Amino acid sequence: MAVGMGETKLRILETLRSRSSCAGSLAESLGISKVAVHRHLEDLEREGLVRARLEKNESRGRPKQVYQAVDEQASYARVCADVLTHLKELFGEGLVLEVLTRRNNKLLEELAPHMEGLTLEQRIYRLSEFLTEQGYQASFYFENGAWYLEQGRCPKLALSMEHSEFCHAELEMYKKLLGVSVTREERIAAGGNRCRYRIDSTGIEG
Repeated sequence: MAVGMGETKLRILETLRSRSSCAGSLAESLGISKVAVHRHLEDLEREGLVRARLEKNESRGRPKQVYQAVDEQASYARVCADVLTHLKELFGEGLVLEVLTRRNNKLLEELAPHMEGLTLEQRIYRLSEFLTEQGYQASFYFENGAWYLEQGRCPKLALSMEHSEFCHAELEMYKKLLGVSVTREERIAAGGNRCRYRIDSTGIEG
């Protein structure tokens, strides 16, 4: 799992999540060379985050190669949701949350070293960067004495709508990772336009 993906690569990935594009258009919109764009696209293809297809050119000439982001949630969401439902029926409501908490604790072990010695703003930046790599289209800002983290997309939406434990476990992980109080104010899985978290900029948790 990638941690600390470069800013340019992130911008390319965000662009491709909103629309398909060729290398030339990406280079023009980002203000960098096509060579640099191709290098980043090769990395993203290797990581399984984007794929390429040939598209007929409107004018005469060779087909152009168009890139698009891979849809992370389509493949196994339905199967996973069914499995989780059966687990709840067999072993009770608490099992799914326990499994997700253990999974997130492993993720915390991976991410925590990248947070050491950082200010709260820097920790939020690292978290936002990581979430964007995972497909959440995350951003953050400071307003009225508090930090806010927003996620414009939910890669686990199909699962989260049926199993709110995903959202609960995510919130608890953010609290532990940032070391402060975090409150969720809006949730895509509950019909919101985004997931919005208010991050306390003063009270450090022990």
